[in-house]
Amino acid sequence: MRPQLLVGGLLVAVLGALLFVVQLPFLYFWSLPLALGGGVMALASFFMSEGEGPVTAPPGYRFCVFCTNPVPIGAERCSRCNGLQPRGE
Repeated sequence: MRPQLLVGGLLVAVLGALLFVVQLPFLYFWSLPLALGGGVMALASFFMSEGEGPVTAPPGYRFCVFCTNPVPIGAERCSRCNGLQPRGE
């Protein structure tokens, strides 16, 4: 189960229900798609597995700040995008 998707889906469904109740002229059209879409999001959250956590670079590497390619820690530039890497670390 993905709790973030469940909470997001519930918030979208509540927004859709609120727009349905208030019946503002231009926003009333979006009330049913938002309510149904939020319900689908909340329902789908029960069938999706939880993520494995943050992605980390391999040992001795860090991610390029421009293209997210793994770059050796001592490298001055990225081999893929030629982006200048920050000093430190």
